[in-house]
Amino acid sequence: MTTKKAIIEWIPMAEGGRQQPPLGVGQPAYATVVRFNEDPWPPADAAWSLVIEKQESQSTEHRWTALVHFLAPEAPHDTLRGGRGFELYEGSRRVASGEICRDDGRGRGGEANI
Repeated sequence: MTTKKAIIEWIPMAEGGRQQPPLGVGQPAYATVVRFNEDPWPPADAAWSLVIEKQESQSTEHRWTALVHFLAPEAPHDTLRGGRGFELYEGSRRVASGEICRDDGRGRGGEANI
């Protein structure tokens, strides 16, 4: 199973997201449907659930560093590549956006993510 570091930005309820971010620690783990930015939505074949494990809060309680991995063993683990942006959904509601960190800990624009 592939696990990567990511930056997660939870969308506040006032903007259509969650009332508050999930705990992100302990069991059961928080997992929800992921959509990578360049993929069609809704997905043509299958939707995959991403497990989010909070590492630490960043500048606000809505911005996290987290470890992410797919819930299902048969998921396309090779798609968890550095610099890849994604969105998290609870049903049809977008609740967060994020980006997989590159191996050097930087995002697409070269800025430090961690």
